[in-house]
Amino acid sequence: MFQRVFATSLAAAILSLGMAQPVVAQDSFVRIATAGSGGNYYRLGGGLAAIYNDTVDGVQASIQATGGSVENLDLLADKEVEVSYLSGSVGQQAFTNTGRFKDRPADRYKGLRAIATVYPNPQWFIAMDEDIQSLDDLKGKRVSVGMQGSSGEAWWRMIMEYKGWTYADIQPEFTVHQAAIDQVRNRQIDAIVWPDAPGSASIQQVADTGLARPLDIDADLIEFMDGEGLDYAYTIPPAANPFGDFSVESFASPITFATHTGMSEDMIYELTKAMFENKERLIRVHPLAEFMTLENAMSGLPFPLHPGAERYYREQGLM
Repeated sequence: MFQRVFATSLAAAILSLGMAQPVVAQDSFVRIATAGSGGNYYRLGGGLAAIYNDTVDGVQASIQATGGSVENLDLLADKEVEVSYLSGSVGQQAFTNTGRFKDRPADRYKGLRAIATVYPNPQWFIAMDEDIQSLDDLKGKRVSVGMQGSSGEAWWRMIMEYKGWTYADIQPEFTVHQAAIDQVRNRQIDAIVWPDAPGSASIQQVADTGLARPLDIDADLIEFMDGEGLDYAYTIPPAANPFGDFSVESFASPITFATHTGMSEDMIYELTKAMFENKERLIRVHPLAEFMTLENAMSGLPFPLHPGAERYYREQGLM
């Protein structure tokens, strides 16, 4: 069920979390890599950190704002964070040394491990300029493509590769969320091309300006992306479209909660268990947690499961 994100106080939601305490180890620090402070990863990460602090004995969890998926993959590879949210399609490129990662050192990302697929992340194509009817009309336009290093910018690079473009073909704006919303209000950009989750507050605020309209992604690009890695054709339903009662054709990537081989089986088991067994509390922080189900947890993973997550899923009869 898709839900519109409603104004929930992160602080109030965090304070409402419970206090059961299974034992893992003493003084275990768990840093959760998210993305920008206005985004979905950050809100979910904040709620999850509170759940870990309140329910897993000995854990001291905190969130770390980052530039998004590409930076998060490097942080995991360097073991500078313990867990992270990231785009599954971008993660797969890193794990296989393809796409924007083809020139990285071989096997740099081979120690990455998956915990769960948590929600779908569709691409939005939103135009402010009335002359824009398709992606081809973006040449020479001011286009918000997401923060550098984010999954949105990684997707934009794939779009440019497919189109045979470079950044010289547009006027790129490396903005997302609040910065891009302000640019829409101030008429400083012509289009937005970046992903955001169903029911996104950011997309709602873009719609509220009255200056923008969503467009279908070009069918040939959807077909191309559907055949690349973990991305798949995705229809944004009317219930998740704040611009009107109609669907929008796009593509999406599974968002992965990930870790690395340096984390113990017992620790990841407890973190996986705490995340799923406190789902209702996480929903109070961000309704996107509704999408997080055991049935879909192993769908579209970019790298192998961590043994601790695998152990939990076996206990649940899923393996």
